[in-house]
This record gives sequence, structure tokens and C-alpha cells, in this order.
Amino acid sequence: YNQFIGLIKDCDYMRSLLSLLTYDNTMKLPTNCVITKVYFDLNGSEQVHCDVVKSDEKYITVCLSNHVGRLQVELLQLTRPLTIRQQSRTDDGSFTVSFSKENIIQFVTEVRDVNKIHREPPYIVPGLLILESLWNHYKENKGVTGLEVKYRSPMIADDRARIVVQHNGYAEGLVDDIVLFKFRVHHEYNSVCID
Repeated sequence: YNQFIGLIKDCDYMRSLLSLLTYDNTMKLPTNCVITKVYFDLNGSEQVHCDVVKSDEKYITVCLSNHVGRLQVELLQLTRPLTIRQQSRTDDGSFTVSFSKENIIQFVTEVRDVNKIHREPPYIVPGLLILESLWNHYKENKGVTGLEVKYRSPMIADDRARIVVQHNGYAEGLVDDIVLFKFRVHHEYNSVCID
């Protein structure tokens, strides 16, 4: 465990928290899972905590925290193989999110994520990389304390998702008419956690 703590000192700010989920399967999570929801906020702890807070036949919810913040992740246990499109899509807009194969490989290497869906074509973008990118974009806004993301469809390397703000307080990452993810930025005055 001390070796792991030394490794996270070498990672970027948020990646030290994200790697708690992926490094060395310390939590003994099944390998046939995909992330369906994440919630991140700045309410971390000086000590490293990794806990399974809920588990049933379909979903596993884990909570991770360290000096960076707190991360709550809901995982769906797959009962059949994923069907994933092979061709990337682009959508122009004022704010877009996109990741190259190289971005994905660098991220999964740094957080020690060995899931092959991120390392082989069509290179599925890790949900935690989307979270990190959105957090890095919004964290400088005054009063931002957290970010909630719900994943709807796999994003693959070189997809360019257009960010569209909805009237209900959520925003969506869209490619054509496909909703890849929905998210909401939390501020000091609305600290809602994933239900």
C-alpha cells in the first residue's frame, strides 16, 4: 500500500484520486463493469479511503477519498458484451470535448487502468477521463464544489462531443443525436449528490 501512495504522488492532481479506483484492483471489483454515474466534490480526507457502499446483482457503488476530494462511482456489472460503434463522429459547437487514442492511452497508463476496452480499437474513453476534463474546464468558476456525470453511451477515441446546456440544470455531451453523457456542475448553494 505504501508503494501505491508513492505512485499517486507522481500523478496529476485529480488522477491521484481516480487511480484509487483502477490501480491494482485493490477493491477487488469485478472486471466486467462499466461506469454509469460519477460524483466528485472537494470534500476529501487526509487519509485515503476506498469503500464499497452498495452492491447488488446489477450495480456496485464505491466511494473513494483522499486529499484531493471525494469520488462516488456507480458501476454496472455487464451480463453481455458491449456493442460499440467503430467509427468516431464529430459535432461542432462552442464547447466540445474530444480525446485522441494517445490521450486515452496516457490516462489509463497513469491511473493504472488495465481494462482492455480503453486499450484496443475503438478505444473507449474512460468515464473518469471525461470527469477530469469537465472538472478542469469548470473548476475555476466561482463557487464550484462538485460535478455529477451520468454516462449514456460509450464515447470513443476522436469523437467530438458538443456540450449543450439544458433548462433543467444539466448539460449534455452530444455527437449528432447521440447523448454520450449528461452532467451537472454543483455550486456552494446546491450540494446534491448522486441518488
